[in-house]
Amino acid sequence: MLALKAVGFDIDGTLYPNSKMYLRSFGFVVRNLGLMRRFRRVRRSIRSVRPIEDFYRVQAELLGVEMAISTADAERIINERIYTEWEQVINHVPLYDGVVETVEAFRSAGLKVGVTSDFPVNRKLGMLGLDGCWDCAFSSEELGYLKPNPEPFLELARRFDCRPDEILYVGNSYKYDVVGAVSAGMHAAHLARSPVKNSRAILTFSRYSTLRTWVLENAVLKTR
Repeated sequence: MLALKAVGFDIDGTLYPNSKMYLRSFGFVVRNLGLMRRFRRVRRSIRSVRPIEDFYRVQAELLGVEMAISTADAERIINERIYTEWEQVINHVPLYDGVVETVEAFRSAGLKVGVTSDFPVNRKLGMLGLDGCWDCAFSSEELGYLKPNPEPFLELARRFDCRPDEILYVGNSYKYDVVGAVSAGMHAAHLARSPVKNSRAILTFSRYSTLRTWVLENAVLKTR
């Protein structure tokens, strides 16, 4: 049996299908194809940069180099197009079936629940209709280190006020969510159609009803 005090969730691709978001963002991506390609390269490379004293400054500097523009112009573009315009496409994207019921069931069982994402979370949770559901919610950007770096996972444990091994982290990315969580000492549940070979996840699931049943039947739930 697994002794748990809390369950943490990724957001993008975990609480809602990425396929739905991709459909809604198609027009934005077409209009900003060059920007999106460069921004994705920046986000990949920044995961390995250590130490980082000012995440947003470093991100803007890297994009500025990619686009051959000033850091100030790159920061403005990120704020206007990525953090504002692109974020709006998530408005009214449907959740995976069973997300709300699963979160409510975990809370009713005495588990703490929280979210951490590599992008800003507060407006996003509001647009998804999920604000007010969580014991904690924050972006890894606030810490300066994106997943799979240990900082987001250890901060989640700190905010839950429990040990990493008392937390189950749920995510759709094997590389960032599962490997990151397990490396930080947590258990991980992988949202995927089939398990990764030699998966480090304690559970691979494709339906939230499966996750909900597995946790409630196979975990010793510690009180808050």
